[in-house]
Amino acid sequence: MAKGNFVRLEDMSEVERRSWATLLVDVCVFIWFWNNMTGGMNFFSLPKLVQTQPSSLVGIFIGAIIVTVVLHIIIASVFALRAGQDKGEKDERDIEIERKGAAAGFWVLTICINLIAVTLLLEYAAQSDGKTILEAYKPPLSIISPPYMFFVLTVLAFLGDIIKNAVMVFAYRGE
Repeated sequence: MAKGNFVRLEDMSEVERRSWATLLVDVCVFIWFWNNMTGGMNFFSLPKLVQTQPSSLVGIFIGAIIVTVVLHIIIASVFALRAGQDKGEKDERDIEIERKGAAAGFWVLTICINLIAVTLLLEYAAQSDGKTILEAYKPPLSIISPPYMFFVLTVLAFLGDIIKNAVMVFAYRGE
């Protein structure tokens, strides 16, 4: 299969189709989450949260979990039903692609969690009572408050999963 050629759904393996379905579901749930937290997708400025009340945050979090679980169950069910027609078993290539996606998602999570830890420490040090060299430190997005910390960590969880599935999809395309 040549690079850049359009591949029909019928020509994809079951594992590749499932990767596409999972990626699309995760992106849709992420967009729903982002819109509920910020009021819309605006990538040209730092996010301003419109939902900061604990009950709203809990509702959005539980809603995202329920929607994600239900959609993933539907995906698993559809592919389980299709398994009767085509076994869709994973071969060595599928396992390697899955491993590559999982590694990419892991590294994104690891790097971002460390960036969050450093940002929290700097922000906390700047807010301490003692005089420090960080007195004037003002991060572009303060994540020390619970609503922003919830938002950033949830976005990070979505990002790790989306990257994992995107890497898998691109690996199947040979890119």
